[in-house]
Amino acid sequence: MIEVAVPGQRWEIEIMEDGTIEIEKFISDGDRYDEKELDVLFRDFSD
Repeated sequence: MIEVAVPGQRWEIEIMEDGTIEIEKFISDGDRYDEKELDVLFRDFSD
């Protein structure tokens, strides 16, 4: 997998064995958060 980071976006590019290419883009909503958002991260995504 190739990972590309550009301002406001992150791309994951996968080249498959048959030569096809799949691209997934993660695009920022432009919002900024303070350290309280870490509580949300741990609450929602930790085991």
